Amino acid sequence: MARAKKLFPIYGSALANNMLAALEREHIVAGFVAAYVEEYSRRGILGGPARDRELAETIGREVVIAMTLEVRRVLPGFFGKRLRSKLKNEEKESIDLLLRELVGALGRAWNWDGEDRRQFRRDFSLYSDSAARKTSAASANRKRRSVRVGPEESPFVGRVALLLDPSMLDQARRAARKFHGEIAPLAQKLLKQTLRPSRA
Repeated sequence: MARAKKLFPIYGSALANNMLAALEREHIVAGFVAAYVEEYSRRGILGGPARDRELAETIGREVVIAMTLEVRRVLPGFFGKRLRSKLKNEEKESIDLLLRELVGALGRAWNWDGEDRRQFRRDFSLYSDSAARKTSAASANRKRRSVRVGPEESPFVGRVALLLDPSMLDQARRAARKFHGEIAPLAQKLLKQTLRPSRA
């Protein structure tokens, strides 16, 4: 990621707009659902415009949480560091301010009330804790090469599978797992596009 002089909080608003525009413009969730229906012949999960809209909104929210987590993970690269722990205090603070503005902009776009904001924080924390355990397990596996522990799966997979097709969870989880693999590259792409004007 190209370095810039400063990471301004306003980039958080721009990134939120870019995320929501990408969801809408590129029909990310609709494409995922349509591909699932086609692959597994599951037209029965489609229930008309209201059901389709609700499905797109709820899965879209999970996509945004996963993208926000990925943005937090890669932002230290803006300062030329891989890990947050290597950042200076002012660099950590600027990342935190950007993320706070990102979540605030999402809340404004989605007309959140206080409970919506608390729920998003709880869900983001759930995703964050899972990612931290996965990183810790991977690190432990590298140190103890003789004992391999399977990686913990992101909550995204189970939650999206349950929303998508609760009566066929195994295949829904396979589809959600593949979909989840597409989220990180998308988040990175949108972040780069957002920060591009900030190059020195």
